[in-house]
Amino acid sequence: MRWYERLNVRLMAPILIVLLVSISLSLGWLFKHQEAQVIDRARDEALLINQIVKSAIRNQMLKNVNDTAQDTIATIQARTQLSDISVISKNGVVHLSSNPAKIGTTVDWTNPTCSRCHSSKERPMAQATFLNTEESNTLRSMNLIENEVACHECHGKDAKYLGVMIVDQDVRRDINRVTQVQKSLIGAGSITLAAIFGLIIIIVQRLVQRPVDQLLVGIRGIRNREFDTRIDTKVGGELGELAGAFNEMVVDTRHYVQEINSKTFELSTLYSIVERVTRSIDLNQLRNIILDIIMDSFANVELGAIVFETQDKDRLQLNLRNAGDAETVCLDYGDRSDQVQDLFEFEFLQRWLHGDINEVTHLDQRNAILVPLRSEGKDTGLLYARKRAGESFSQGETQLLDALRTHVSVALENARLYSLAITDELTQLYTMRYFQHAMQEQTTKYIRYGQKHALLMLDLDDFKQINDEHGHPAGDAVLSRIAKVLLRCVRDIDIISRYGGEEFAVILPETDEKAARVVAERIRSETENEQIKIGDKTLQCTLSIGIACCPAHATVVREIVEKADTALYRAKALGKNRAFSASALGDDQRESLAMT
Repeated sequence: MRWYERLNVRLMAPILIVLLVSISLSLGWLFKHQEAQVIDRARDEALLINQIVKSAIRNQMLKNVNDTAQDTIATIQARTQLSDISVISKNGVVHLSSNPAKIGTTVDWTNPTCSRCHSSKERPMAQATFLNTEESNTLRSMNLIENEVACHECHGKDAKYLGVMIVDQDVRRDINRVTQVQKSLIGAGSITLAAIFGLIIIIVQRLVQRPVDQLLVGIRGIRNREFDTRIDTKVGGELGELAGAFNEMVVDTRHYVQEINSKTFELSTLYSIVERVTRSIDLNQLRNIILDIIMDSFANVELGAIVFETQDKDRLQLNLRNAGDAETVCLDYGDRSDQVQDLFEFEFLQRWLHGDINEVTHLDQRNAILVPLRSEGKDTGLLYARKRAGESFSQGETQLLDALRTHVSVALENARLYSLAITDELTQLYTMRYFQHAMQEQTTKYIRYGQKHALLMLDLDDFKQINDEHGHPAGDAVLSRIAKVLLRCVRDIDIISRYGGEEFAVILPETDEKAARVVAERIRSETENEQIKIGDKTLQCTLSIGIACCPAHATVVREIVEKADTALYRAKALGKNRAFSASALGDDQRESLAMT
C-alpha cells in the first residue's frame, strides 16, 4: 500500500487543510480587525489632534498675527508625530504650513489625496482618511474652518467657511507595531497548529489507525483462511463494537467454513461412492470397492467389514479389510459362527439377523459403527467400521454413512440380483450365458491388445451311471463337489461356468497352450483324487478335457468353442480321464496328451 493511500494520511490531509484554512481565516480576520481598530483609534486621535491644533491656531489667527500662528504650527509639529500641518484657503492657497516651502502654493485638486474629499459636490465633513502611499503610511485629518463672527472683521460675513485645516500624521510606527503583533500571532498560530495537528495524529493513530490496522490484519488472515484470527483491541465506541463484531464474525465464519467443508466432504465422498459403486455389477468386486471407500474416505479407520448372508441361510460371509492391506480377506462362517465376535459383540449381529437394527448404531463410545444395509425392505448386508483406539466417528461422518447406505444397499442388491442371474444355483458357478459374454470379452481384448487366452471344456466321465445307480440327488452332490475342486485349481481371474448338464467350461485369461495344459492336468489330477461320500459310499470321478487357445487355434468365439469341444470328444474317444489339445486334432496318429 502506497503511503498516500494509508487511512491516517487520507484522514489527516483534510484535517490539516481544514485547520490551515480555519487558522488562516481566523488570523486574517484578526489582522483586519486589529488594523481597523488601530486605524479607527488613530482617526479619532487625528480628529482630536486636528481640533486641538485648530483651536490653538484659531486663537493666534484671531489676534491677526500670522507669524505667531506659523510658529505655533511649527512648534506643534516638532513636538508631536505629526508630519504636516497646513491651513488652506477656499481657493486652494496654502496660508500656513509646518513646511514653509508650501506657504503660498496652490493645491492641485486633482491630486488623488484631494480627490477623496473633492470628488463630490457635497460639502466635505470633518474626517480622517488613511493615505497608504509608496513613501509612507499617513493618516490625514481634515477640519473645516468656519467663518465666525470674530472672523468677519478680516474675511467679511458672506462666506460660511474660510478654508480647511489639514493635519497629516505618520502612522508607520503604529502599523509596524501591528505588523509585529501579527507576526507574533502567526508564530503562535503555527505552533498551535503544529501542536493541534500532532495531537490529532496521536489520537487518530491510537483510536483509529491502530484498530483499523488490526482489522486489516484480521481480514487478511480470513482471506488466507486463518480462521483463528482474533482482534484484541481496547478501543471503545464504534470501532470497539466493530472489532467485537469482527471477532464474532470470525467465529461464525470458522463454523460455517467447517460446516461447508464437512458438507463438501460429504458430497464429494457421496459422489465418489455413487460413481465408484456403479462401475461394477460384480458382487465380490463391489464389496471390495465399498471397503476401499470406507478405508480411504474416513480418517483413522483401521478395520472395515461387510457381513452378509449367503444363499445358504445358515451361513455368513465376511469381507474384511485392515488398514494398510491391499487385499480383502473373505471369510465364510458356517452355522453363523460366533467367531464374528472378534469384530463386535455377537449380540449386535444377532439383533441384525433378526431385523432389530435398522439405523446407524455406534459401538464403544463411537469408536466403531454399524450400518445396516437394506433395499426394498430386505436386508442386503451389514457394514462395520472401526477407528484406531481413542478415535471416534464424528456427527458429520455418521450422517454421511447414513446418507450412503441407501446407495450402497441398492448397488449391492443389484449386484446380488445380477449375480443370481449369472450364477448356477447348484454349483455356484457362472451360467452358460455369462460364459458367452466372458468369451466375447476375451476375444475383444485379443483384437485390441493382442492378449492371449485359453478355453478348457470339461465333461464328467460316466456321469449318467452315477445318476442311474445313486439317484439324481447324488449326481447333484457330485456336480457341486466338482465345482469346488475346479475353484480350488484355478486363479481368481479365471472364469468357471457350468456349460450344461455335467459339462463345465474354464476361461483362462492371459494363458498360452503350454500353461493351459498345466492347468488342465492339475484339474484332472485333483478330480481323480477327490473322495466324494454319498451316504455310506465313496465315489471317485474323472474328467475329460478339451483345450483350445486364442490365437493358436482360432480367434472367433464360435470357432474356439468348437475347437475345444472337438478336442473334448477326442479325449473321450481316446479313453476318457485325459486332456486333449486342439493342436493334435490334425495329427494322423491322434496323439493323446493325457498324463496319467
